[in-house]
Amino acid sequence: MTTVHIKWFGAYDFNSFSEREIASQRGIYAFYRVFGGNETLFYIGKTERSFKQRFKEHQKEWLCNVRGQLKVRIGILEFPEGTKYSAQKLDHVESLLIVWHKPTINTTSSRYYTKRYKLNVINTGRRGLIEKVVSAENLDWE
Repeated sequence: MTTVHIKWFGAYDFNSFSEREIASQRGIYAFYRVFGGNETLFYIGKTERSFKQRFKEHQKEWLCNVRGQLKVRIGILEFPEGTKYSAQKLDHVESLLIVWHKPTINTTSSRYYTKRYKLNVINTGRRGLIEKVVSAENLDWE
């Protein structure tokens, strides 16, 4: 069983996020839309570059069309002693979070989880609508 811990930070206003120190880091992120007083999780992503760089790309491609107030939460992966960060682990974590939460904008990994079967993700900090524990073993495989 592989367990990955994510410490979440935010929610930050998207328009002023690039000024924050955490914008230079990498990891998992979750976009939320606040519209009519309701907060909705609508996209989960990952980046091996800085959050700032990746968000600029999203802004050019599609975020410019999102209505309502845009917020972002940042997830920094933490690994137990003796385990290391890898692009593959980041990919597996993103995939599991997407299939578990089913954000409306995600298309990749939105229906099936075909990555590491025995993966647990423990979410702490300011996680918003992200579940505290997400486990591949507990997915509903309908």
